[in-house]
Amino acid sequence: MRTRLSLLTLLAVFGLSAAAATSAFGRGTAVTTLKGTVGPGFTISLKQGSKPVKTLKAGTYKFVVSDRSANHNFVLERESGTRFERKITSVSFTGTRSMTVKLTAGSWKVYCEPHSSMMVARFGVGRSAPVAGLTTTGDDHGGHGGHGSDDGPGHG
Repeated sequence: MRTRLSLLTLLAVFGLSAAAATSAFGRGTAVTTLKGTVGPGFTISLKQGSKPVKTLKAGTYKFVVSDRSANHNFVLERESGTRFERKITSVSFTGTRSMTVKLTAGSWKVYCEPHSSMMVARFGVGRSAPVAGLTTTGDDHGGHGGHGSDDGPGHG
């Protein structure tokens, strides 16, 4: 009887330990979603929840990008260290695309390739020098003399 009780106790302890280990490992696998938008005007943004991204911890993130204009694209690039660049959407594409990316420490940006001088948002990852803040440039007129839309001539 004593052996049977010890065996049951051992199994119960092992079962709890296995469950705790599974739970601990399971927690680390969640991927954070970041939401990017580009267009319809000359705007680009990257948010975590409702807040603009300024800094992130190094790790794996899912980028879900809503591209609202056939005149823009959404590109992710590491500005410091090892070169990394991914075009999440193309210039002619409109709709939603997603991509999972492992971000490493350094300075990063998202931008529209054809309009990179005015449509860029920067953020820092890890212990890199903090970015002064998210720089979301551009406005609904794109600095083009008050055109209300980016779908007109001369904007591509």
